Amino acid sequence: MKLYIAEKPSLGKGIAEYLPGSKNKGNGFIQCGVDTVVTWCFGHIFEQEEPDFYTPDDVPTTPKGKKKWRFEELPIFPEQWKKRAKDDAKAQIKVIRALLKKASSVVNAGDPDREGQLLVDEVLEELRWKGPTLRIWLAALDEQSVRKALASLKDNHDYQNLRNSAEARARADWLMGMNLTRAFTLRNSGAGVVSVGRVQTPTLALVVARDEKIEHFKPKDYYVPRINAGFWATWELREDFEGVDAEGYLTDRKAADRLASRAKAEGKATVKDFTSAEKQQQAPLGFSLAELQKVCSAKLGMSAQSVLDAAQALYEEHKAATYPRTDCRYLPEEQHGDAGQILSGLAKAGFADLVKAADSNRKSAIWNTGKVTAHHAIIPTGSMQGSMSPAVAKVYDIIVRSYLAQFYPPYVYRAIKALLTCTSEDWKATANIPVSAGWKAVYGMTDDDNDDTPAQPIPALKKGQVLTVQDADVQAKQTKPPARFTDGSLIEAMSNIHKVVEDEAAKAKLKETSGLGTEATRASIIETLLTRGFLERKGKQILSTQAGRALVHALPKDLTDPVLTARWEDALSSVSEGRVTLQQFEEAQRKFVVRMIEAAKATTVAVGQARPTSGAGRGKSSTGKTRGVGQKTGPACPDCKKLTITLKTKKGDAFFKCEGCQSCWWPDKQDAKKLGTKWGLEKNEYVRREDWISHTQQD
Repeated sequence: MKLYIAEKPSLGKGIAEYLPGSKNKGNGFIQCGVDTVVTWCFGHIFEQEEPDFYTPDDVPTTPKGKKKWRFEELPIFPEQWKKRAKDDAKAQIKVIRALLKKASSVVNAGDPDREGQLLVDEVLEELRWKGPTLRIWLAALDEQSVRKALASLKDNHDYQNLRNSAEARARADWLMGMNLTRAFTLRNSGAGVVSVGRVQTPTLALVVARDEKIEHFKPKDYYVPRINAGFWATWELREDFEGVDAEGYLTDRKAADRLASRAKAEGKATVKDFTSAEKQQQAPLGFSLAELQKVCSAKLGMSAQSVLDAAQALYEEHKAATYPRTDCRYLPEEQHGDAGQILSGLAKAGFADLVKAADSNRKSAIWNTGKVTAHHAIIPTGSMQGSMSPAVAKVYDIIVRSYLAQFYPPYVYRAIKALLTCTSEDWKATANIPVSAGWKAVYGMTDDDNDDTPAQPIPALKKGQVLTVQDADVQAKQTKPPARFTDGSLIEAMSNIHKVVEDEAAKAKLKETSGLGTEATRASIIETLLTRGFLERKGKQILSTQAGRALVHALPKDLTDPVLTARWEDALSSVSEGRVTLQQFEEAQRKFVVRMIEAAKATTVAVGQARPTSGAGRGKSSTGKTRGVGQKTGPACPDCKKLTITLKTKKGDAFFKCEGCQSCWWPDKQDAKKLGTKWGLEKNEYVRREDWISHTQQD
């Protein structure tokens, strides 16, 4: 019997649909024909053991039975890592165990990423499966993609390094979260828990640094002299000109007025240079998840998590788009052959007019096999199942138009530049005049909507031609502070650390590879910081709270430095590529943890208990509606004993939430009136709320 183990039920059902044979649904599995079965996990069904498992039995306990936090036990370094079955997954583990006993081979059907690889591999490891194992790599869940993947199964061992990188990430998060949260909390005089996370903390530091830079910013007045010779031309700044400061601004108003007055008095300007050339702009590349989140944040006001939720629904539920958690904006060249079929599907999905004008033979820069990473860019599949919520439909529209633009000609414009001389000073005028909309027609742009260069009429000129200066003036301007972070710009900063790093040497090293977190985790990191009260939303903006600032200022720079954390992410990539072993990576993390614990011992911090602000972390869901507060009809929270409220996800799935401690639970799979799996702390976060509460209640 061949046994497929999927990451989640929906993925399992999607695979079973296209396997041969009649389908018979069992308890936790689907029988497909005589000799094939599909079963599934519910995300991670095994989890790392807690620190209490590794510490001595004689450690004093709290009234709730949890071991007290003490420096005597730090650092907590497992000699042999142990995982345990999640309580609400034990029934499904029993199903998988029984099926493995009958299996002759297994197919790992985790999501096509490092976490999906580990998620199924650890089940096989914990249940001691020793038989042959294959891997199915599903970039999309439409029929054509699934059938193609089923026909090209690989040896699961080929993905061992990918599995090791996920294990390395999990252990690093555990080692840092468990040890350093304890260490700095024990040195905290503010009575709050000092929550430390490998990626969470430097991400928070990015926002704190931006907010403080804005608050300390002092606007500077500067001036821009202009002349009008039938069109406006601005003075070409000279660094050696009196009144120009070290940052390249003309800050002397009187000097600016003199320039304008002299030019007006001169009355004539000579054409020093003139160019007019047709230029082309190719369609933007396809979407990585970060780029999609950035665009949807700007155009739709959606949070990063809501965009990910929508993209995941398009991939998993509607089979309408490819795998979303990708960092790549390119497509493999061989996939160009699928364009005709995809375009045909899009024509039936409401894009007939745009498809009609598309040229399926056109091959834009997006098709470049050499630049494709583990996953290609997010594109439509040409298929669609079920009706979409309004927000999901909007995200789908953005993805579709990005793909359609690849089959349109370039946007063509005429770039005009005139350089004039008047009173021995140079004055420059530029304009970009649209010639042909090209791919911009896909977005309804018929002119140069996004161009900062004004389309003022500049006539054809000849070098040496003399023009009349009709007017001259001075524009008074002010320097502006950097913009507050939004979901989109914070995701971009996390993805492209080099853009926010001021150290030039570090900027150069980080430019190509490094970032904070991964495409799969960045949205959840932002939501975690919002939920914990370290960040807050004000409209589209994301701001740091006082608690967030206090936390960042309390910690050593090595824990808040995004450059160091980005390099850890590079090391994880090296593990996935086989250039660094799991053991080497873990050893480096252990040495770092030891150093930070020593730093904690030499420090006293004062961080109060963070409280989530009103609406923190909620934003807009993928349905476009703010998730409201339900009725207090759920079971009691095991921590604060208050009744939980009952809420629903965008898909209509019920869950329980405690308003007191912000914890969330899915209903128990055996009894929906009871609490099941705890969530809200994402699978890459290992600082457990039970530890926080038990510690703060110690005698």
